[in-house]
Amino acid sequence: MPIDERVMKKSNIGLAAFLAIAAVLIFWRYQIVEQNSIQEAAAITQYAGENVRFAAKVVKAPEDRFDSVHVVVEPEFAERGRVLLVSDKKLNVRYADIVQVQGILEQPGAFDGFDYAKFLAKDGIYALMRDPAVAVAQERSYEHAGEKVMAAIFDLKVAFRNTLETHLSPRHSSIMVEMLLGDKDVMSDQLAENLNATGLRHIIAISGAHIAILTMYLMPLLIWLGLWRQQAFYVTVALIAFYVALTGLQPSAVRSGIMGGMFLLGQYMGRQNASFRALMFSAAIMLLLNPLLLLRDVGFQLSFLAVLGMIFLMGPILSVLPQKLPFRQLLAMTLAAQIFTLPIVMWNFGQVSVVSVLTNLLVVPIVPFLMGAGFVLMIVGTLAPFLGFLLSFPVALLVQYIVWVVDFFAVLPFAAVQTENLSVFWLVLLYAVIAVFYWKFRKRAEFDFLP
Repeated sequence: MPIDERVMKKSNIGLAAFLAIAAVLIFWRYQIVEQNSIQEAAAITQYAGENVRFAAKVVKAPEDRFDSVHVVVEPEFAERGRVLLVSDKKLNVRYADIVQVQGILEQPGAFDGFDYAKFLAKDGIYALMRDPAVAVAQERSYEHAGEKVMAAIFDLKVAFRNTLETHLSPRHSSIMVEMLLGDKDVMSDQLAENLNATGLRHIIAISGAHIAILTMYLMPLLIWLGLWRQQAFYVTVALIAFYVALTGLQPSAVRSGIMGGMFLLGQYMGRQNASFRALMFSAAIMLLLNPLLLLRDVGFQLSFLAVLGMIFLMGPILSVLPQKLPFRQLLAMTLAAQIFTLPIVMWNFGQVSVVSVLTNLLVVPIVPFLMGAGFVLMIVGTLAPFLGFLLSFPVALLVQYIVWVVDFFAVLPFAAVQTENLSVFWLVLLYAVIAVFYWKFRKRAEFDFLP
């Protein structure tokens, strides 16, 4: 047996052993976390239904959504566990503030088959309070230097968002705020539904694919600026880490940053197997830290599968796409991520876009330009507000193009097909078809995508 084959065989055996051990540890960890979660929830939900008043600390950057504000706090009356404050009015609080809260404490329930309580519990949130009375008792109480750094980053994020909202219309700014800063539910429900129907929601939401696409353009840019490939790699990793922090360290963004970073690491090493091993290692570590992600967080599943799709399907897709096709690599990456996540999207959301391939061909090529122009507007417009007006024109033009595409295709009667109550058989069949495609074209695949 050749040396390379022996090394590969040992490597595969090592990976299989690691995954087997990780699976056992994750199951053991799940039991512990589940039990602790029940105890932590009981300490908070014992007051459910009561009008309570308590002191708490704001532990996440407040989220200004389309029709509400979400603030996560840690109450002083419980050793661990968090409460979600939801208000339809502006809450003048900031990260790390000590606040006095009063209102009716509620235990999250389920709606439309979605277990909201379990979804929140994965992040340690066990109760919510609607339209509470909130007063700041102490501004910015820092327990360590890390909180002070994060507070400064969150303040910068607020400034960036204000710049986008100042120089763009509400509809345009909502798209850019979600795309660049990762804020959730900023868009209107109608716009969000139209993006889902046209298969374009992925260009807005920060995911593993989103981070990987960002790295594809950061690396060449840094190399063009004169950095060596190794230097460009490390600078890109640092910029991605800062970007994830800028989004507010949302769990979805953190997971996306890690998984997108693993894809970048594998491509930097120039080996598909390196990407796969790095991805599996990062996923195992994340599940050991919080095993509730596996079953309770669709975002984790989609981020993992999107990057997995890019690792295994991007090469085969590139091998069948015309060589002269504009933005060939970007389209291949996007299609690979979408194809691999399609069964899970159909299973969880009961809808699949029929026009997604066409809409992605029309929109995906301009996404890098939109992101680039958006970042320039966001940064320069914050430093020099008088330039924001001029820089907003190309951003508004590109966003309006996306809106035109979305509005045109969303109203078509066949734009999306409902797939509710999908059986496991179809889920397995879809991934079987994907596996056959990979198996057929794997030998023609191109795996080295970065310069």
